[in-house]
Amino acid sequence: MFPLKDNVPTRSFPIVTVALIAANFAVWIFYELPNLNRSVIEWAYQPCEVVSSCPPGTAVGHSWPVTAFTSMFMHGSWLHIIGNMLFLWIFGNNVEDAMGRGRFLVFYLVSGLVAIAAQTVVTLTLGTTIEAAVPTLGASGAVSEPRSLAASAKR
Repeated sequence: MFPLKDNVPTRSFPIVTVALIAANFAVWIFYELPNLNRSVIEWAYQPCEVVSSCPPGTAVGHSWPVTAFTSMFMHGSWLHIIGNMLFLWIFGNNVEDAMGRGRFLVFYLVSGLVAIAAQTVVTLTLGTTIEAAVPTLGASGAVSEPRSLAASAKR
């Protein structure tokens, strides 16, 4: 059974958490769903771009510094976005409440970029050239850090 909420009250409305959830759903519904393949090619991050090792014929959209950011707001399926946003809703409000709105937003974005960097190092070090061309997308890296921070704060 999946949790739908936690029992830790917050002092204020989690505006940044709600805005991040809204932004993720807006990107999914209005940009990705109409043409998922095209949006993934254009805006998802590919580790091979960092070292210019993408195989010939591999579709590469925008430059990797741009896609490292945009990929954090993309998802591959309804289950993917619903799972990510459920955990952001459950844990993000407590972390936002503890950190403050501005610091939480920066923390969320930096967590996502660190997750992309870690995935890139692992993929380029241990993966093949073909694996490095697989698009990376989703908010999982950005969502998992607030989740782990909230869990440690509750102990």
